[in-house]
Amino acid sequence: MPGLTRNEIEGLFGGLAGYDRLGLAVSGGPDSLALMLLAAHWARGAGRPALYVYTVDHGLRPEAAAEAAMAVREAEALGLAARALRWEGDKPSTGIQAAARSARYRLMAEAMARDGVQILATAHHLADQAETVLMRLAHGSGIDGLRGMDAFSFVEGCEVARPLLGVRPEVLREVVSDAGLAPASDPSNVDENYERVRWRLMLPALEALGLSIERLGTLARRLDEASLLIHASAEAVYPSIVTPLGGTSMELDGGRFASQNPAVATSLLGSVLELVSGDRRPPPLGALELLARRLQQPEPLKGITLHGCVISSDGELILVRKEGPRRSVAKRNSASTPN
Repeated sequence: MPGLTRNEIEGLFGGLAGYDRLGLAVSGGPDSLALMLLAAHWARGAGRPALYVYTVDHGLRPEAAAEAAMAVREAEALGLAARALRWEGDKPSTGIQAAARSARYRLMAEAMARDGVQILATAHHLADQAETVLMRLAHGSGIDGLRGMDAFSFVEGCEVARPLLGVRPEVLREVVSDAGLAPASDPSNVDENYERVRWRLMLPALEALGLSIERLGTLARRLDEASLLIHASAEAVYPSIVTPLGGTSMELDGGRFASQNPAVATSLLGSVLELVSGDRRPPPLGALELLARRLQQPEPLKGITLHGCVISSDGELILVRKEGPRRSVAKRNSASTPN
């Protein structure tokens, strides 16, 4: 196909060959139309999954219904099964993008369950990855956040694949143009009220300074590799450092904890706090790093609270127990010492 060789297309979608049925999230924009065209080209081979196209009308713009109908029409022209889904009901006055995203994945997950589709491919590409890295960098994310978007993840209970994360958007637009398709244009994609759009508009200036989307994508890959190594190291030393005490408390060997690389110690402590508190959301990174470094020092600590836990140390042993119910939510979510 224009812009990509047969081998390149095979490389993009090869990891999805083991599925019987593959869903495609297609909005009608250039990126998702390119995803559909490329996947249809790839799926012609023997033993490839059946493709199901899902498009969502969020009911937020008058043009959305026609765009969904266009996506279905183009999918059916390629011989693909297609469903147009609609987000019904009242819409929130704030946080509309996040709410629309949640509704979109929920609707597609429900449709996939009806169709027996196991995984959904989305059209996130290299510039999307670069924007994500920049946004998370600006928000103070650690290594886990700066990995950017994963090639495979779960969103709203839906297994998601992102086969185009390494492809520039210009290549995708060329695929659509050469197919003679006229993509839809969502005005929210250029609305500077949204942070992602503001970063998108910065990308050309950053590229002129040498910070290309390829380099940001490479950074995300390298940090993903570093993150995997850190978490693997934390898992390896966990049994020799952490002792469950029964109920909702754990004990850590203070000397062995102190000898760990700070990133490994932070990862290990985060896992302990999640298990003890029962809250599987990651603890706030800044407070977690600060606490891990304090616990690696020989000075005793008493009654530190973080992530629904109370942490104490006498320099040799670290005790982590679940915080009592009388503590306030505000105190649970911040590291503090009693007066």
